[in-house]
Amino acid sequence: MAEPFIPSLPQTRVFAMGRIKRERMLPVRGAVLVQNGGRVGSLDVVAKSDTPGHLRPVPLARYLRTTESDLAKYLVRNTGDAIQPRDLIASRPEMFGALRRTYRAPAAGRIAALQGAWLTLDLADKPFELPALYRGTIVNVLQRLGVVIEATGALAQGVWGAGGESYGILKKMVSAPDQILEEDKVDLSARGVILIAGGVTEGTIRRAAQEHIAGLVVGGLQPQLRELIKSLNLPTVVTDGLGATAMSAPFYDLLSSHDGDEAIVNTFGGSPSATRPEVFIPLLATGDAAVVPPTLTAHVGAVIRAIGGKHLGATGKIVNLPATARNLESGISAWGAEIELGSGDRFFEPWENIELIG
Repeated sequence: MAEPFIPSLPQTRVFAMGRIKRERMLPVRGAVLVQNGGRVGSLDVVAKSDTPGHLRPVPLARYLRTTESDLAKYLVRNTGDAIQPRDLIASRPEMFGALRRTYRAPAAGRIAALQGAWLTLDLADKPFELPALYRGTIVNVLQRLGVVIEATGALAQGVWGAGGESYGILKKMVSAPDQILEEDKVDLSARGVILIAGGVTEGTIRRAAQEHIAGLVVGGLQPQLRELIKSLNLPTVVTDGLGATAMSAPFYDLLSSHDGDEAIVNTFGGSPSATRPEVFIPLLATGDAAVVPPTLTAHVGAVIRAIGGKHLGATGKIVNLPATARNLESGISAWGAEIELGSGDRFFEPWENIELIG
C-alpha cells in the first residue's frame, strides 16, 4: 500500500500550555546576578553591564573666560581623574577674588584629555540592566554573558515583529478577529497595557505610543506602517500577515481567553539566536500539560493554516492524507492534504500552501 508523501512543513507555535527555554543576553560582557535553580519574575534584573561611554568636548577656556595658555592653572582635576555629577573640575577667580567662575561635571565619567582650549570628558552612560522578562527558573548561567530561563505558559508566535520587548496586561480591544482598532478607543487606561486587535490604523499606532502602551498584538498590518512602528519603538507582534488580514482563530481564541492576564511581547530585535516574535503568557505548570513536542508533524487531526492559494489565511484540520498526488485545476499534479474548516467545508490543499500550527 502506497504511503502518502509528507514533507517537512513550516510551523507556527501557538499553544495553551507549554514549556519553553529562552536566552537572555547582555549587549556586552558584564555580571550575572542570579544562580542556577533560582526563580525569577518578569521584572527581576538577572544581569547588568557597563555601557560604552561617549566623549563630550567642552570649550573650557571660553567658558572660564581665560586664555589657552592660562587654562591649566585653573583646573582642580587632572587628566584621567574619575568624576561624579557636580564634581568641581575648574575654578577661576573674578572681581579680585570676590567671585569665582566654575565648571562642574555634567555626569559621571572621567577627564579624558586637555588639548589647547578644549577639555574632553568621557561620560559614562547608565549601566544596562537585563530583566528576566520570562517568569520562570534559571537553568543555565552563561558567565558574564547572560542566562537561560525555563518558563511555562501559553505561547503565540507571530510572522512579523518590531519595537523591542515589553511586559504588561493583555487587553482585548475588539469584539471580532477582523475588527480594526480605531484611534479614539485608545486612551489613558491603555497605559502599560498590551492591546489585542484585528488590525490598526496609523492614527491608532501614534495614539498608542503617545499613551505609552506596553505593546500591540494584531492579526494584520498594512506594510507601510512597519517603519512607523520601528521609529516609535512600539513593541508589536503581527500574528497572521501584512495587509488587511484578520487574526486567525487559534490566536484570537487563545489571547482572548487570557484577557486581563500578565504577558510579555518579545520581538527579539535581530538577535542571532532569535526565534520568531512572540507573545508569552506565564502560567503555573500542571503535570504533563507543560510538555509540548519540539516540532510538529502533519497527521490526521493536525491544525494547519493556509499560507497560499485561494484559502489564504484560513485555518482548519487535516482530515485525510491521500496516498497519491492530486490533479489541481491548473493541471499540475501535487501532493497535499484534505483540509476541513470550522464551517465544515472540505478541500484539497497542496503542501506548498500549508503550515502547521500548534
